[in-house]
Amino acid sequence: MVQLLEQSEMTMLLEEIVQSVELWLKLIKKPQPYVDPNLDPVLLVPGIAGSILNAVDDENGTEERVWVRILGADYKFRTKLWSRFDPSTGKTVSLDPKARIVVPEGRYGLEAIDALDPDMWGFQEGKTLFGFGYDFRQSNRLQETLDRLAEKLEAVYNAAGGKKINIITHSMGAFW
Repeated sequence: MVQLLEQSEMTMLLEEIVQSVELWLKLIKKPQPYVDPNLDPVLLVPGIAGSILNAVDDENGTEERVWVRILGADYKFRTKLWSRFDPSTGKTVSLDPKARIVVPEGRYGLEAIDALDPDMWGFQEGKTLFGFGYDFRQSNRLQETLDRLAEKLEAVYNAAGGKKINIITHSMGAFW
């Protein structure tokens, strides 16, 4: 048991190192951003498994990424994302009673779909480019998900000065 804990700690340390190196590489390659203020706003909605998911420990409030992870993915998947369907709520719940799965909202919703580099295409986060991540383990017809989408659309519309919004979806991200 002690060996497994040490391996888990090593995996988390390696993942933190990889994330730090990835961030450093992004920072040193960052070109002068090209921003086209005339672009209509775009809201990106990924398909199934396309959103980052975090687990929040309801006992101490700590939050950690559980999907998508490079290192330790299998361990985190088994301990946090394995779930069961609760017919009384219509939702999928984690087998870990302390874990609540959430979608990160940072960077105008783009953190949840973080493989993008909007500067390369003339878009500006929070002005012309937005993202909407969701918990793909749940039905995309849950009222709370649809309410979040409506709030996001209103926020995008207001941030873009009332311009028409282009919504680009993929697979399960096409809610309608």
